[in-house]
Amino acid sequence: MKKYFFGVLFFLLLFLATGCKQSIVGRWKSIDTENEYYYLFNHDKTCSYEMRVARLDCTYEIDDNKIYILYNGNDEAHTFQYRFEENNLIIQDENGKGSKFVRIN
Repeated sequence: MKKYFFGVLFFLLLFLATGCKQSIVGRWKSIDTENEYYYLFNHDKTCSYEMRVARLDCTYEIDDNKIYILYNGNDEAHTFQYRFEENNLIIQDENGKGSKFVRIN
């Protein structure tokens, strides 16, 4: 009975620690622009930015509500503010220009 209790307690704590916070990991499609593009954020901190004609590989770091994206071939990371609104991801650049994304997988 003790093992069962601790097992349930472990999964409950795991859910509370991770289940309540939305994750940026996944593939995101832009939904508020006339040009379709995607971000793919992986668990291992690698990412890609995809447009119809090109793909840029990158790495990322998250600190509070900021995401730092370093595109391969660049020396300096780009800083963005990000937040979630319902199931959408909002990413804003340093100038306040934002894009809205929906998770597609």
